[in-house]
Amino acid sequence: MSTAGTGHRGWRRAAGAALALALLGGVLAVAGPAAVWRLLATTHLPGLLPAAAAAALVLAARGVRLLLLIPGGELRPVPAVLTVAVAQAATLFVPARAGEAALPLLLRRVAGLDLASGVGTLLAARALDLAALGVWAGGAFLAVSRLDHPLALAVAAALLAPALALPWTLAAADRLAVRLLAPRGLGGRRWTRRIRRLRRAVTALTARPLRLAAAALASLLVWAFTWASVFFLLVALGYRWPPMTVVAGSAAGSLANLLPVGLVANLGTLEAGWTAGFSALGVAPGIAAATGLATHLWGLLFAAVYGALAWLILIWWDGKGSRSGK
Repeated sequence: MSTAGTGHRGWRRAAGAALALALLGGVLAVAGPAAVWRLLATTHLPGLLPAAAAAALVLAARGVRLLLLIPGGELRPVPAVLTVAVAQAATLFVPARAGEAALPLLLRRVAGLDLASGVGTLLAARALDLAALGVWAGGAFLAVSRLDHPLALAVAAALLAPALALPWTLAAADRLAVRLLAPRGLGGRRWTRRIRRLRRAVTALTARPLRLAAAALASLLVWAFTWASVFFLLVALGYRWPPMTVVAGSAAGSLANLLPVGLVANLGTLEAGWTAGFSALGVAPGIAAATGLATHLWGLLFAAVYGALAWLILIWWDGKGSRSGK
């Protein structure tokens, strides 16, 4: 790998981090640091329990999906849930999205999968996540908008169509990448290979339609429990908004996380999307920004605690297996 290519990626990461920092600073300026601190300090702590329980159910649904994506019994239910908890924490807290590599590495350790199979599993899970997010976001946008409004229909269609036609969407993206990206040097060829791996991972799933349908249902449940956790967090902060408003506004934050920028733990991008989404739904920008920051910070605490506990249990689990000769 050339030094020039490495330097180019370094500059892009630095630019992405700078943009995320600017977004975070902008959101903090809109919210006011004192307002964010006041929300955190006055959070109804018992009200965090249902939010934490919903966050645990997110991990359980991700674990079920992982079992469905790995046929053959190589992985058992409890290690599957522990694995996704550690992988989620790594994805959030390791800078520059390098934590994405945690899942393939953990699968090699826990289930004996080779790295190529682990990467394919990761890509398939990400594809299902994006499809489920598109379904939830498009449906929520329709639910909170006028169904006969042309803009509402256009946005919902843009979110729903790629999700509902995922294999064909990836096939089209693969062809476009070969035609448009591959000729554009090393970076273009790298993205072309990523899109090709993603297409192959999803194509392999389509050969097992029942498992694919079950994994898609698990992905929908992942987001359902995510929105439930967000709803309960907002209630603990003192804001009881209609459920579909919560889904639509927070889905805007999740969609903003798809931008190729970021610091650590999606700080900046999520809050910017959340603020824009809830402001468009009629929430005062200051309240939208403050609640976005506060809910994100509580959610990160849940992820850190669950990830740390899961890692300790996995270490104990490995030691127990070694002592028993398994």
